[in-house]
Amino acid sequence: MLKRNIKKIDYSSLSPQERYDRALEEAARQLGYRPLSARALRDKLVEKGHGENEADYAVAWMTERGYLSDERLAESAARSYTRRGYGALRIRQELRKKGVDDETANAVLDECEPDFEVMRALLDKRLRGDLSDRKEVGKAVAALQRRGYKWEDIRRALNEYGADIAADFD
Repeated sequence: MLKRNIKKIDYSSLSPQERYDRALEEAARQLGYRPLSARALRDKLVEKGHGENEADYAVAWMTERGYLSDERLAESAARSYTRRGYGALRIRQELRKKGVDDETANAVLDECEPDFEVMRALLDKRLRGDLSDRKEVGKAVAALQRRGYKWEDIRRALNEYGADIAADFD
């Protein structure tokens, strides 16, 4: 893993109020770069040298005022990954990487529907209408699985594409 040189500042000479203010400033700066989950923001603040109490305070302050929301982050990321052609399993994995807890991810993914147009387009790109080669169909199925689609969605897409061999892959 690549280690970054992160400039840590010695906050021990500052008053408690100044430390909390610095943590808030850093939290605002980090959220200005890109949306973060509460866990990711807290980890980043601690990594930058802020104390755990100051980091917790900054996360709570940002959350209370609506500047930080794991739900909004998860919804936005899920929409983005869905547009890119990813399925629920892959989206869940990406949300975990962003620090979104499983409960929030599940709530967002319950509302996400698989994009069958994207799945059909991938099948068409891979198979070009030729369903006679089982090996190629298997490769197309594997490609959809790597994108995070569930087997029941893949089966439906295969059936809609015209493949009557989905049962062979059970």
